[in-house]
Amino acid sequence: MSLPHALLGLLNYRPATGYELKRTFTQSIHFFWNATLPQIYRTLKQMEKQDWLTVSIEHQDGKPSRKVYQVTDQGRAEFQRWLMETPEIPELRNAMLIKIFFGHQMDSSQFVSHLRQWREYHAGLLKRYEDEIVPLVDHYADRTGASKDVPYWTLTLDFGRRQAKMVVDWCDAALGQMRDAGGEKPNQQKEAHRLKKGRRKP
Repeated sequence: MSLPHALLGLLNYRPATGYELKRTFTQSIHFFWNATLPQIYRTLKQMEKQDWLTVSIEHQDGKPSRKVYQVTDQGRAEFQRWLMETPEIPELRNAMLIKIFFGHQMDSSQFVSHLRQWREYHAGLLKRYEDEIVPLVDHYADRTGASKDVPYWTLTLDFGRRQAKMVVDWCDAALGQMRDAGGEKPNQQKEAHRLKKGRRKP
């Protein structure tokens, strides 16, 4: 996925400023595709050069003028072309899982700390989905008049909630193994059991 196509999709709902696009991005697409405000502005400038959007200046009394972006017919055609493409298989890159993979070479307390931090992050994410994002679905449906899009928005929301819950459950299971091992990592427990068995007399 490219950032221009995400912005085309948002502008397809209604014209917006760069700041408004960033705010909407943060409350929706951000959960599966991140972008900073400078990246968004640079991309909008490139999209304007490609005639995918137009820019108009709205003057405001006592406030700075607004640059409002609006998608063009050429931009809509490009967005539809992109939607028809077969999605790329996502490349999985997870630094936390690399640390878990080499967990035997880590201090046990640090290993547990990583697990707890990862759990805390995803538990917070899950709470944010419930408390903040669920109400925003109806808000943006009313604001854009895109009520028919709501089932598709909620599909992506459901994916995020399920994924966050899965990580929380997995961390709970991993922390449970650590407690059962008396603070040792699971592979350390197995090694201790093997050594103990090797010392038994025939």
